Order: sequence, then C-alpha cells, then structure tokens
Amino acid sequence: MFNFFRKKPDPNNIKNFQDIINLIDFYIDEKKWEKAHLILDETIKIEKSNAENKIQNLDSSNKKEYNKNKDNINNILVKNLSYLNKLNKKLEKNEEKYRFIPERIKKYEDAVKSIKTLILLKEWKEARKAISEIREIEKEGFDSLLTRLEKEWDTIEFESEKRKQFKIYNQKNNKLEKLLQKINKLEKKYNDQIENEKFKIRFKRIKSEVEILTKTGKNPEALNILKHFLEENKHNTSVIKFYNKEKEKILKRIEKTKEIEEKKLQQNIKLEASKLIWKTVKIWKDDNENKIKNKESFIKKLKNKINIYHKLKERIRRKQLIDEVTLLIEENKNLNAEIASKKLENIHKWLTKEIEHKNINWYDLYWKILWTDKISWDTFWLIESTKKYNLFLWDATGHWIKAWLIVTLLTRLFNNNAKKKNLKELAFIINNWLKQDLESRNFITWILFEIDKDKTNIVKYVGMWHEPILIYRAWTKTIEKLIPWGLAAGIRMIKDINNIKVKEIFLKEWDIILTYSDWVLESKWINWEYYWLNRLKETFLKVSQIENQTNNIYKHLIDNLIAFRGWTSFEDDTTIMLLKRDENSDIQKKDSKFIKTLSEKENLKAKETKKLIWKNKKEIFEELKKIKKDKQLKSIIANLKKLYHVWEFLKLKQECIRYIKEWWVHKDINNYLKKAMNNEAKYKINLKNKKIENRYNVIEQLYKKWDYDTVIREIENIISKDWDI
Repeated sequence: MFNFFRKKPDPNNIKNFQDIINLIDFYIDEKKWEKAHLILDETIKIEKSNAENKIQNLDSSNKKEYNKNKDNINNILVKNLSYLNKLNKKLEKNEEKYRFIPERIKKYEDAVKSIKTLILLKEWKEARKAISEIREIEKEGFDSLLTRLEKEWDTIEFESEKRKQFKIYNQKNNKLEKLLQKINKLEKKYNDQIENEKFKIRFKRIKSEVEILTKTGKNPEALNILKHFLEENKHNTSVIKFYNKEKEKILKRIEKTKEIEEKKLQQNIKLEASKLIWKTVKIWKDDNENKIKNKESFIKKLKNKINIYHKLKERIRRKQLIDEVTLLIEENKNLNAEIASKKLENIHKWLTKEIEHKNINWYDLYWKILWTDKISWDTFWLIESTKKYNLFLWDATGHWIKAWLIVTLLTRLFNNNAKKKNLKELAFIINNWLKQDLESRNFITWILFEIDKDKTNIVKYVGMWHEPILIYRAWTKTIEKLIPWGLAAGIRMIKDINNIKVKEIFLKEWDIILTYSDWVLESKWINWEYYWLNRLKETFLKVSQIENQTNNIYKHLIDNLIAFRGWTSFEDDTTIMLLKRDENSDIQKKDSKFIKTLSEKENLKAKETKKLIWKNKKEIFEELKKIKKDKQLKSIIANLKKLYHVWEFLKLKQECIRYIKEWWVHKDINNYLKKAMNNEAKYKINLKNKKIENRYNVIEQLYKKWDYDTVIREIENIISKDWDI
C-alpha cells in the first residue's frame, strides 16, 4: 500500500509509479481536481499500454514460462489499477464534498452549507451572490407565508404565529449577515496577505537592483530608484529607514567617486572649466607633471608586459588541456568522468554562448545556446570578410567529450576557410574532412548561411539534414516554411562538388529568418505531448507582429518553450538563431537619396556630408548630432570673441560660466573665462588703488589744516579694515 502521509512531492522529479500516486494524491488534497483527473486518466492509459507491450514482447516458445510471466504482468497491472481506482474514488468523494452544485440546494440549511463551502474555496464573489439570492428567496417565502396565514387563521392566532415566524426570519437574516461579515473579513485578510507578499518581492527586487547599480558605479540611477520607491511607500517606516540608510551610503560613494575623478583628470578640459567656475584653480609645476607622466607610462608598460605573459601562459594551459582531453578519448576504458568534467569545463569557458550583433550591416542578428551540461555539442559562429558574412549553426550527434571535440575542430576548420572559400566549397571541405580525415562515426546536422555585401536582400544557404527554416514575411504577416534537405555531414563522402546545392532566400524589409536546433521541436510536456513545428510557427507569428528587436523575439520564444515544458530543465542543448532584414542598418553610399535629402534639409557642407557616407542610419544620426554640436560650439566661441573685443568682461564671464554649466566644454571657452576673470581682478585692484589715493588726498588736506585728531582717526580706521576701503 502507498503511504498518504508523505512529504510534498516534486512534479518535476517523477521517477516511478509511486511518485505518480503521491503526485495525484497531493493534487486531490490541494483541491486541484482537474490536474488530478488529467494525470490519473493518462496514467491508466499508460499502465494498460505498457502491460500490453510487455505481453507482446514475451517469448511464446516456452508456454509454461510465457503464461507465468503473463500472469505476473497482469497481477502488477491489477494491483496498480486498484491503487488508481482508490484514488479516483477519493477524488470523486472530495469533489462531491467541496464542489458547489446549485441543484442540490433544497432548503435553507443546504444553502448555508454551500456558502460556507464557497468561503472555504475563497470564492468571495459567488458567496456574496448566493447570500443575496437566499435573502430574496427568504423574503418572498416570508411574505407569502404571512399572506396565507392571514387568510386561513383568525386574528389572535395569526398575530401569535406572525411574531414566531418574524423571529425565525430575523435569525436567518442575522446568520446571513454574520456570514457576509466573515466573507469581508477573510477577503480583506487574503488581499492584505497578497499585497504584503507583493511588497516583499518588490522590496527584495529594489534592494538587489540598488546593490547592483551601486556596485557597478551607477549611483545616480540607484538614488533615482530609491526616490521613486519612497514616493510609492511614503507611510511605510521600513521603506523610510531603508531609504535613509541607502541614501547615506550612495552619497558617500558619489563623494568618493568625485575625489577619484578629480585626482585622475587634473589636466582635463572639463575639470579645468569646472574649477574656473568655482575659482579653485590649482597650479601644477612642470617637474611634477613630467614625473606623473613618466610614472604612468612605466606602469602601463609593466601592465602590458604582465598581460602578454598571462596570455602566453593561458595559451600553453589551453593546449595542455586539449592534449589531455584527446588522451581521455583514446583511452575510453580508463576515463575518469569527474576529472574530465573539470578539465572540459575549464576549456569550454572561453567558447561563445550568445551573439547579439547589432552592428552587422543590413541585418539585426541574435543567437543564443542554452547549455544542459558543462560542455556543448551545439555551436554557432559569424565571420565577416571584405565581401561577405558567413554564419553557421550545427549540432553533433552523440554527447559528451567526443561530440564536443568534433564541434570544436569543425569550428576551427570553418574559421580557417570561411574568408577564402565560397559556400559550396566550404560545405564540400567540412563534410569530407569529417568523413575522411577525422574518420569519426559521429555526424553533424547543420545550416550554413552566406550574405553577399553587394546583394543585401539575398541570403544563400546550404543545409545538411537541418530542421525546417521559418521565415516571417512582414508585408503579408505570414510564416513561410523552407526545408533545407541534404544528408547530414559526415554520413558519406561527396565526390562531386556540384552535388551540393546552394539555395537562396529573398528577404524584403523587416522579414525575419528563424532557425534552431532539434531540441526546440522535440521538447515535451509532462503528458508526453511534443512542442512540434505548428506550435513554434504560431508563437513566432504572434511575437514577430508585436516585437521589433530580435533579442526580444528570442525571449518570447524561449519563455513560451520553457512554459510548455512546465519550467523543467532541458535534456539537450537548445539553440535559436534570428536574422532580421533591417533597413536602419543599411549602409548609405554617396549617391543615396537619404543622404541627399538629409544634407539639403540640414544645410550641410560638402565636408560634413562626406562624414555621413558609408554609415548606417543610426550612425548617421549620431554623426549629425556631433556636426550640429560643433556648429553650435563655433557660434558660441564667435559670440564670446565679440564680447571680448568690445570689452564686455562682466557679460563675457557670465556667458562663459553659463555655457560651462551646460557642458559646452572647449579650451577657447576656458581661455575667455580666464581673461574675463583676470580683467575683473585688475579692475578691482585699480578701483582699490583709486579709493586709497582719494582717501590719501583727503587726509593730506586735513594734515595741512592742522586737524591732527581727524587724521589719526582716519588712519586708525583704514588700518583696522586692513586697507580694505
């Protein structure tokens, strides 16, 4: 007999029949009856099917042995089915007990029980509705009873019965009112618990975000998050305490960062401008400057030498590890799995798991592998040459060390030949090398792409037994399926290179190519249902219509796949590649209409227009911002020059400070500010000298008039003010 009093089972770790029994029983106790029914029905089918298959596979030559084994299989089946039937009865009993069935309600007591059941199941809305309906029914019943009694009974008996029935009616009403109050109280408590849980999760996430931002030096962003969080929770004491504590830490970090920046950027123009504003200019001696420069250059040289040494050491270490792995493969019988695992993990750490290539011309590319183990047997790569881009995705049969090493060697072979050879030659070399030179029994399913830089709307490809390619056509909002065909690489030698067929895909603006490894389609749910191509097509079509970026499309696709699997881990490497035709990434040439229109609109000169050529739209707009800023900067400097030549030094100083605060930083602005400040200092000195001279003339006249007391008082007054007249 199975034990009902057990620990909570793990739905993702079903190993045997007993685990399934425990899982079904767990779902019954949790009142998740639909899940329990689903697993129960599937388990009965599987048990019967397994028993039939076992009986069919028995050896029937020996009838005695055959009958004995058949009886054993049937006995096990009967035993298992009896367990399942008991669970089924328990499930039906629980459903009967807890499920709300309006047809069963025939009297007031049944209605109250049903409301209590709804409260237990947290069906607050249904419970309120039931109370309202019962009140109406009771009111109608009470009124009709009084009308009937009044007709049939005499006055004295009627009044007595009326008081009695009114008392019963009030008792029922009070009971319903108490139930309603209970519902309100429980619902409020339940909602408060949910809000508290949400707050805890939010609080935890805010803490981690602030911690990450402060560690990466993004202190203003961290402070901004804290302010928003405080505004949302003004009356929460724990939030206020957290805000004050973290704010103090962040402000200290900001101060520390400022100090470090000031030390590092003593000779920087921006720093000089800032110092000029607050009149904190510090004069450095030439000797000290030379010493600092020599010290920095020596440190840099030393660092470079150390880096070269580390790189050389790393290369030697990697070569040793690869040699050791090769020996492990040759001596398969003496293989120590634990040692091999650690070594392969070290080797594999420099291989690529993800490519997000936003700067590839004409296209937006995103590629990612979800590894299941310390090493991978899926791989991909991108190589750019002067005339083309080459991309590949391949998956080796078999797992572990040998499959990984084959994939690694093939990647190196691809890197050595991709720039020199065309697509057909690449496929020919890689297939024959795998079959003839490596002499491996493994084979590779793969897809190889080529994009010619002169034909940007055409993607060439060669497939070798790879999964179907899906293409999202943006203009028609449809999905097109292409089957690459071909035998997997390494199955046979290709004697004639012309047997390899290169095919082409024509892409319009915003069309997207999706290719993937086999485990995307072969992923299965708990009920052994596969993901398959139709579900992938449907998801890809929906996501492509709402998302523009390939990395976001990938996220939606992989999240949908993980959810379908019930958030369980993958048993094989899972790879997805997305390639989108993107006109914003198109290279704009000299005769481009876009550049001509932009040049006329912005009144650009020939030199400025030349800077925009051979860039994509994003880079062009960034360059245009720089050009506009340079123009504005020149205008600012010309304006300051005019103020300087007309001796408007006060206005010159004010304008310089304003521009520097707005981060218009240039050495000429700094120079004009220095000149304005120097002139201001001279003017103040001259003004002071003139005042002293006037005061001296007054004292001299008093002295000549023999007014010595006044002369002494005036001189004492000047000295006491430290000559600051």
